[in-house]
Amino acid sequence: MKVKVHDGLKKMLKSRKAKIWLSVISVLLLSLIIFSAHIIYMNIYGNIYDGIEFSPSYEDRKGRLLQVFLTEDEQYRIYRPLNDYPKEFIEVLLMQEDKFFYSHFGINPVAIIKAGWQTYVKKSRRMGASTITMQTAKLKYGIYTRSIPGKLKQIRKALYLELCFSKDEILEAYLNLAPCGYNIQGFETASWFYFGKSVKDLNLSENIMLCVLPQNPLKRSPSPKNTPSELIEARKVLFSSWIEKHPEDRDKALYMDMQLSVECALPNEARHFTEMLLYEKNIRSQQPVRTSLNLEIQQKCEDIFYQYLNRNRNFGINNAAILLVDWKNMEIVANIGSANYYDDSIEGKVNATTAKRSPGSTLKPFIYAMALEQGLIQYRTMLKDVPTTFNEYSPDNYGSIFKGPVQAWFALGDSRNIPAIYLEQNLKERNLYDYMTQAGVTGLKEREHYGLSIVLGTADVSMLELAEMYCAIPNGGLQKEIRSTVQSSPKKEKRMLTAESAYIVRKMLEENVPPYQNKPLEIKDIPVAYKTGTSIGFKDAWSAGIFDRYVLIVWVGNFDGTGNNAFLGRQTAAPLLFNIAYSILSATPQNALLPPPACPENVTEVEVCSISGGLPNESCPHTQKALFIPGVSPIEKCKIHRKINIDIRSGYRTDESGKPYVKTIVREFWPSDLRALFEEAGLPRILPPSYPPDDFRLDYGRQGYPPQITSLLGGTDYIYRRKSPENNKVLLYAASDADTTELIWFNGSEFIGRASPSQILEWPIKPGIHEITVTDQKGRSDSITISVIESEY
Repeated sequence: MKVKVHDGLKKMLKSRKAKIWLSVISVLLLSLIIFSAHIIYMNIYGNIYDGIEFSPSYEDRKGRLLQVFLTEDEQYRIYRPLNDYPKEFIEVLLMQEDKFFYSHFGINPVAIIKAGWQTYVKKSRRMGASTITMQTAKLKYGIYTRSIPGKLKQIRKALYLELCFSKDEILEAYLNLAPCGYNIQGFETASWFYFGKSVKDLNLSENIMLCVLPQNPLKRSPSPKNTPSELIEARKVLFSSWIEKHPEDRDKALYMDMQLSVECALPNEARHFTEMLLYEKNIRSQQPVRTSLNLEIQQKCEDIFYQYLNRNRNFGINNAAILLVDWKNMEIVANIGSANYYDDSIEGKVNATTAKRSPGSTLKPFIYAMALEQGLIQYRTMLKDVPTTFNEYSPDNYGSIFKGPVQAWFALGDSRNIPAIYLEQNLKERNLYDYMTQAGVTGLKEREHYGLSIVLGTADVSMLELAEMYCAIPNGGLQKEIRSTVQSSPKKEKRMLTAESAYIVRKMLEENVPPYQNKPLEIKDIPVAYKTGTSIGFKDAWSAGIFDRYVLIVWVGNFDGTGNNAFLGRQTAAPLLFNIAYSILSATPQNALLPPPACPENVTEVEVCSISGGLPNESCPHTQKALFIPGVSPIEKCKIHRKINIDIRSGYRTDESGKPYVKTIVREFWPSDLRALFEEAGLPRILPPSYPPDDFRLDYGRQGYPPQITSLLGGTDYIYRRKSPENNKVLLYAASDADTTELIWFNGSEFIGRASPSQILEWPIKPGIHEITVTDQKGRSDSITISVIESEY
């Protein structure tokens, strides 16, 4: 019985052991399967850089480094693929770090045994045996390797890397992670930091210097004033190994003893531009981003920019910004966001390129373009620049100077406020607010917030938004999104203007007189179309220009909003714009300049009266050519020049003709408000003779300007005060034609009174709605509706 129990126990124990071993084997097999699957996955999808952040870095369009930003671990680390490294550099590196890199499996057992014996047994000296794979493992996983457990972990991770990644991937990782002194990691970063150029442009001496740094970066890192002796010695040792294989380079031995010329600074170009890409547009990648910036043009603009600021600091001009865009491909070519990024006294870190500012009068070209499209004007239409009230808005010109009759092209270039506001008020299909909304201007308040003051720049824009809007002009009315990188795909375009209105507005702006006349001879025939702007309170001075393939926006001002009487667009911003434009044009080969813009098929030239800008009648003495859009542009004939008959016996005007006492003459008929300006300027106009006093009659067939009520605000509420009835009066005045002798005023059908064209009537008002009408002796009239509200006070 005991034997049977014993045998059964032995069988049971054997069964348990078998199960345990089976379980162990199963676990091992499963682990092996999982590990193999993981290795296969890593070989296919693995990224050796997982968990490693590279510095956001940016290049110009030709690959020249502009800016490098710190990683979160406060390192500068630029990624560069293995194929970008020259073969000579790779050969030098492998000669220094790991001659057998492509033949071992991640570790060099012989070297490890030898190093262990010297370091831990004989304790004669510390000796390294790390392969490139082991160093990559240390850098990737942050392993402390000055202890045996740390070294074993390094070996284990090195073997893991060899299983998961190719030799080229491991070598590339080392090239990008190797410590090179200071907080510089990777040889591409070190090349820019020490020598100011890419690793692919280094010579043999520079290659050798970089390759010996990682073994002891703390002691070997050079500075502009000192080259450590240990670095010089290490270079000489590596060079000796090099010439054994490349004896043809023996003559370069002299360079190995020389002090190094190093910069110890990364490029610091276009700081605002690159920060905009990084923080506002979130454009970043593992590799350096190839931007649209042209470093030669950028530096040319900077030279002119800082020279200009230095010359004008005595006028309180301490800050400015520029944005240069190639309107053909919509790429930013040059950008300066402030006068000094590092100057806190001017808030230099603020980027004027994206900051919202009042644009002053720089938006007026789009009002004129819409007026051209809607048939309100043509190139030379006469507009009035006279004191005018628009509803509750009473705008003024700079210096309170009014120029009377001005042609449309001149009114735009000279930035006359009254004509622009008049056109904005009369736009029907869309106005400036609609245009800005469609153009994508952000942050706009409701339409009523601005009213007509939007013409003078009360709706803020950024330089980028303004540049996009101006690029639509040379692009035939098509607005496209500005691009800041060469890799970015073209964005959708939208039509903002007709090709005809865009072309004519550009021609108008080309007529704008430059701030100075000393234009280089080689570019004398290349026009610069430009517009200036000054914000209310002299807080911002602007200039926006179109020349050749470029649109240039210039801003001068203070970020804190402090005004300065020197901040005038024409006097302050325009000279800087022309300095840059002329410099770029002069440096551009003649065969690289664009041809003049082609005139759209539906734009033609017509003869118009030189004075009124209207189609000439038989009485106009002189004519000029004007750009005209058939079927759209106004076809009104000249009203200024009129042929009249004079009774030479009395000197009065007559309708008789063919009589010996009747003489036919041509006279200019100017409206009364323009005549008043001529008189103020000391240039009174000859009044045409009037009809005899007893010859008053309404004649609806006569031509001329109808009266225009200028003293009342249409759609406005007036207050009737019970306690001061003597003050309940309004003034009645209207501008009228030169042949007007009398104005007759009505409140509805109720007669108010008669007045001469220059006379002002006082009219006692009463509560209610009133339609005020004025008519002249020829039946020409104007009406306006006002509301009078009763008040207890």
